[in-house]
Amino acid sequence: MKIRAVFERMLYPPQSEESLCRRFLLLPLYLISLFYRFLVHSRHILYKTGVLKSYAIPCRVISVGNITLGGTGKTPTAIYLAQLFKKQGMKTAVLSRGYKGKSSEKVAVVSDGERIILNELDAGDEPILLSKALPGVPIIIGRDRVLTGRYVSEHFFSEIVILDDGFQHLKLKRDVDILLIDLGYGFGNGHLLPRGILREPLFHMNRAHIFLLTKRTGTKDDKAVEKEITSIKPDAKIFYAHYEIRCLKTLQEKKEVDLDYLKGKKVLALSAIANPHYFSYLLKQLGISVVSEWALPDHHYYTDKDAGKLSEHLKSVDFIITTAKDSTKMDENVFGKLPILILEIVLKIHDEQGFKDVLFKLIS
Repeated sequence: MKIRAVFERMLYPPQSEESLCRRFLLLPLYLISLFYRFLVHSRHILYKTGVLKSYAIPCRVISVGNITLGGTGKTPTAIYLAQLFKKQGMKTAVLSRGYKGKSSEKVAVVSDGERIILNELDAGDEPILLSKALPGVPIIIGRDRVLTGRYVSEHFFSEIVILDDGFQHLKLKRDVDILLIDLGYGFGNGHLLPRGILREPLFHMNRAHIFLLTKRTGTKDDKAVEKEITSIKPDAKIFYAHYEIRCLKTLQEKKEVDLDYLKGKKVLALSAIANPHYFSYLLKQLGISVVSEWALPDHHYYTDKDAGKLSEHLKSVDFIITTAKDSTKMDENVFGKLPILILEIVLKIHDEQGFKDVLFKLIS
């Protein structure tokens, strides 16, 4: 947690104006970020001018991505979209890079829609989460989205392809770019990597068709982010979203637990995600007493040693609550012996009908 706090102080806006000393100490990172900016923008120009070629596939392509580091809610949004199109009777597939997965295949089928073929070690945690949440929807991983896109078109006859984390993947042409922004972090300190959290210069946001501002809590001035977007793209289609608790389930039996039962109970919030603060916020919204937090690095794989450390915490807490994404990386034979509950959430879009109208108009 101390290391995380140091990085957050470095990458996110300070409470007051940065001191000259702080700026001087971070000058090397700023200089690297200028070089990074040059590389990213040069690549953007090469694709825009056709020097680097973008390829189309014979189906509608919707990209869900972000312009910053961290968890903006791409996976829950991909799940929401896939369920939406599936209800419309459209054959849908999700393409993921398979980050942290060990599969060396150029195209690997995580789920064919009927069964999950790969495990979390080969596929990565997010593709497994997608596979469990989306029965009937093929989940494919591979670095080259053009290759995986052609595969689902030829083998699954997909009409809609959703790119999970696809905003920077310019090689594949898309019909809709949905750009997600975490309202808790916004654009950080406004600098590019490694001085800040931006993956691209902010003016690259003009590529996006729809902006989805996620994790709205009502405790911050959301209009500041909206104003930044409209200064770059005045006609931007901007929508807000938050998460709602769907249920809590036991890790081993997958039985739902009455939310009222946990009120007043002492809980450890366990997560290995990009934004653990919002996870704790959701638990507290339920009236759960979060007395301790254990935030591990994003995509961390849980070991027997972790289970032993959790056992020690049971002296001071009644339950351990983790995320659905984290639960995919826990050996149930080991962690199932502990009182671990899984928090399942759903994405709720404000003005959902307006969002759907814009989305379907873009793909019509």
